[in-house]
Amino acid sequence: MRFLLVSLLLACVSGKLSAQNSPVEIIKVDSTTTKVKNVILMIGDGTGLAQWSAAQSRVKDPLHVYRLSEYLGLSKTSSASHFITDSGAGATAISIGEKTYNTAIGLRKDSSIAFTLSELLHVKGKSTGLVATCGLTHATPASFFAHQLNRYMDKEIVEDFYGGFIDVAIGGGFPLFDTARLHKLGYATYLYKNDNFDSIDTTDFVGFYDTSNHPVKYSQGRGNFLKDATMAAIRNLNKNENGFFLMVEGSQIDWGGHDNDPEYVISEALDFDSTIAAVGKWAKSNGETLVIVTADHETGGLSLYEENGNKEAQFAFSTEHHTGIPVPVFAFGPMSYLFKGVYENSEIHGKILKALNIKP
Repeated sequence: MRFLLVSLLLACVSGKLSAQNSPVEIIKVDSTTTKVKNVILMIGDGTGLAQWSAAQSRVKDPLHVYRLSEYLGLSKTSSASHFITDSGAGATAISIGEKTYNTAIGLRKDSSIAFTLSELLHVKGKSTGLVATCGLTHATPASFFAHQLNRYMDKEIVEDFYGGFIDVAIGGGFPLFDTARLHKLGYATYLYKNDNFDSIDTTDFVGFYDTSNHPVKYSQGRGNFLKDATMAAIRNLNKNENGFFLMVEGSQIDWGGHDNDPEYVISEALDFDSTIAAVGKWAKSNGETLVIVTADHETGGLSLYEENGNKEAQFAFSTEHHTGIPVPVFAFGPMSYLFKGVYENSEIHGKILKALNIKP
């Protein structure tokens, strides 16, 4: 495991990861000249190198995120108000391209409104989508469509969703949404427990895991919801000839970190990695899609070690909260080279726009 961490850090210095042993056929793409039509941003909430290493300790083959990635960077996650960010400030920094204060949603540090990536790209003619394993009003997904002083203002965040800048949204949060209002605005609605997401054929819809606020843990039977939801979003967003932007969050990796529960962290990370594999297969065949996999912060201060001659990884946490440890940024597809190096989390926003050749 120590070798794995060292290898990743060395790859960060050189800027490039090997794509050997990829789970899909590698289609050679000139990452400097090929046009980017679509961007898929995948956020493993609370997922640092240690969380990925913990997941790797449970499987024989390299993780899909390692196999697929072509370039690696490190994102510095501190907010404008604190060395240790929360998810609101962390996701907002990526979404608006500026550091902000903890708990902010889609606002600058002076509380003024800034365009989110979803809003900006929607105005530019691209379809936009969100997928999460938490409620859609939670900090990370909300940071891509809402503008509120505090991440816990769920009712106000839902009101912002009705503004119509998101075409496809899938996650939890059913009790907070007015389905009649969604239908009036032109959205179809689906429940994963009742509907086959493979059969969805519409460019505007909101899908919920069930009628509760949050999907259950993967270990409690959530199944392939994250993968199925992500691929349903991609299939329908891809109907737009101008391309799309999709944010996918593996939300509950963070919750496992807060609980200091390594099994929770690992099962959620492996579910997220399985979704990355499906996205990678589609993106590689598409050839015009940039995929970025990162985190808003690390949670739990997770460490891996061996004890008393036991060759299996053991796990320890240093906190029940977030940490200020930089998090990895894996990227593949056209223009993925932009994401190598070490930079502030807020710079991811500009790198995405540069890849799309769009000026804010």
